[in-house]
Amino acid sequence: MKILSALLGVLIVIIAVIQCPAQAPQSAAPQSTENAPEVTYHLTLMLPQYRFIDTTGYGGRVGEYDTLQQSLGGDFSLNFVDVPQHLTIKSTIDAISRDDYESKSRLTLGKWLDLTLDNRSFVRHLDNNFFFGAGAISGDIVRMDSIAPENLLGIRRRMNNAQARIQLPRIPVKLFVKGGWQARDGNSQIQYYDMGGSGDPATDIANPCANCHSGSQFRPYNYTTRNIAGGAEITSSWAKLTYQHEYRSFNDRMQNAVGLYGTSVTGDPTVENIPTNPLGTYINNVLPRHQTQADSVQFTLAVAHHVTLNSDVSYARNVSQAPTVFAYPATQVFVSRPQNTFNADVTLIWNPVSRLRAVADFHQQNLLNDWVQTFSLFDPTVLYPFGNPSLHRHWAGLKLAYRLTKQFDVETYYKRLNITRSNTALWPQISSPNNIDPVFVMPTGFSNMVPSTFSNIAGLALHVHRGELWDARTGYEWTGTHAPGYVTDPRTNHRIFGDVSLTPVQRLTIGDDVSIILQQGFNGFFAAEGVPLQRSNRLYTDTAFLTVQPVPRWNVGGSYTYLQDNLKTDMQFLNDAGVGLFLQPLVPYKQLSQSFSVHTDYEMKQRMRFRADFARSIAHSGFRPDLNPADYPVFPGAVDVAGYASQADFATAFSQSLGLSSVLVSQVNVPQSIVGSTLDYHTHSGFDGGFRFNYGSYADRIGRLTMIAPTTPVAPGGPVNRPDRSGQLRSYTVFFGRVW
Repeated sequence: MKILSALLGVLIVIIAVIQCPAQAPQSAAPQSTENAPEVTYHLTLMLPQYRFIDTTGYGGRVGEYDTLQQSLGGDFSLNFVDVPQHLTIKSTIDAISRDDYESKSRLTLGKWLDLTLDNRSFVRHLDNNFFFGAGAISGDIVRMDSIAPENLLGIRRRMNNAQARIQLPRIPVKLFVKGGWQARDGNSQIQYYDMGGSGDPATDIANPCANCHSGSQFRPYNYTTRNIAGGAEITSSWAKLTYQHEYRSFNDRMQNAVGLYGTSVTGDPTVENIPTNPLGTYINNVLPRHQTQADSVQFTLAVAHHVTLNSDVSYARNVSQAPTVFAYPATQVFVSRPQNTFNADVTLIWNPVSRLRAVADFHQQNLLNDWVQTFSLFDPTVLYPFGNPSLHRHWAGLKLAYRLTKQFDVETYYKRLNITRSNTALWPQISSPNNIDPVFVMPTGFSNMVPSTFSNIAGLALHVHRGELWDARTGYEWTGTHAPGYVTDPRTNHRIFGDVSLTPVQRLTIGDDVSIILQQGFNGFFAAEGVPLQRSNRLYTDTAFLTVQPVPRWNVGGSYTYLQDNLKTDMQFLNDAGVGLFLQPLVPYKQLSQSFSVHTDYEMKQRMRFRADFARSIAHSGFRPDLNPADYPVFPGAVDVAGYASQADFATAFSQSLGLSSVLVSQVNVPQSIVGSTLDYHTHSGFDGGFRFNYGSYADRIGRLTMIAPTTPVAPGGPVNRPDRSGQLRSYTVFFGRVW
């Protein structure tokens, strides 16, 4: 309320000051109102509002970007033009609450001064993922939550930017300065996993590896990012050159979250090659402070009326104070970690003839890291180097567009992309230096990161159009990648696309946009079996829309979107290395999302306006492993290690675990609805008043699961709601003000 009151006060003062020049001096001779020219113009809007809000269930998900507070706000705007003084002032403020507002202001004085101010503040609520299901997955996992399920995790973000441009007299040079300030504060959730503890120091000292401990706690946020930049812009009739120097800084004012970790000592380095840490409290997820100095040059050159060259180059020097030592009790040591970036872009546009247009472009991005340190795992005498690799990306392309006729165009393009990862040897798996994991793509003993990857992209599109009646475009795109960096990257990607819009009559437009993507040839293999990885992916998207105007001042529109992702991939299911490891080929995964929306807008006699919007989305996903115990191989030693009476009993329990994971881990069923309406009435005297209503509904459902407990089997039936994730939101806003 203090911020809103201050903004209102500033606005009233600005209005009072600005309106003074519009008043004629009392000593001036009277003029005819018909012939007197207007030398000042202004338009002022003051529309205060009050919002009532009500939530049912969990409001943090359905109101993800809402402050969830009753509030006093409003819309305020000012437009002022003084022609003799070449002065223009525009200012708008949209305030919902003291934590959710947006304002924009601009002042121009001829061609000599241009000043802008932008302010934005909003709140985002994050999920409280306390539903871990640890007891259902494994009885060895102990979960400790210090956050209640109904707690809201809100992060407030404030962004403020200012910019000023000044034209120097008699020379084509503009000086500019701009700056910004961003801040985030609030609470979020931090989760950590301890591979050898129960969360109880007394228990862990007696039996350090009796359990696996998972914890969850609040993570307070409070940090700022600042930047200030200045430079000059030189403009001529055929070229434009801009230079800028910028300083950026990140500072945190947080007490880093800590967690109790158990010891990982096993006494046998061949069982688990993970770090040997004493029992104690350790820091989680430290955000390091850093400072950046950046320089950039932008250049535009019109060589001739048919040739244009655009280019920009930037170089930044970043120094980060990153933590290097975690010790007990929780302490940290900060050491400067330099990181530099060099980026460049060049684009050449050539129109040799009116029918042909050619665009050639080249881009490069270089991230240079100077961070190398050593760490040890179980054996402190063996040290492994670790650090951030440097990344170098280069891509170049050529695009041609040729007009065969007035209604038929042909487009073709080609692009080559190359990625080089310097110092890739610094990136093995931290808990597996020998890369004994499903992600590696190099021989044992090397880094699992591919040093170099390049790809080729080629496409062809046909464009057919006929004025405003109809417009259609279709084509094919192929991508081939050499040595993809990860098992999730395909070697080959095929894309078929098409879109069409039709306007048979002036007040009716329909259209559709469809895309089909086929991915294959994924890289990698399973280390334990040496079996090549099999994977295929199919993605289908379609969007259709309709707009119609039944009568003047009445508009109706709607849209429908369909998304389907069919993925089949090899999967490994592991209990413990000595109990059972099962490889199941081409496990199907399916994601299906559908959404549709309808909106209408009607204006009656330029006095009353009504608008309504409705949107509904439904999303499903899940994977389906083979749950038949008879299809599982005999696991050597499974009965003795796990304590089952027979191999069949173990296979049945393993099947039940797969069924639980396919429901709890992967299945998503999240329907959502959004409704909004506004009724606005404008009086003859310039007053406006009206009513706004907004409704939102969000549900999170888990299929065939009624209770999470180690001894409770999965129950058949339809999906059930998670009350901790489902909720409804309703808001009512009344506004009344005046325009003059």
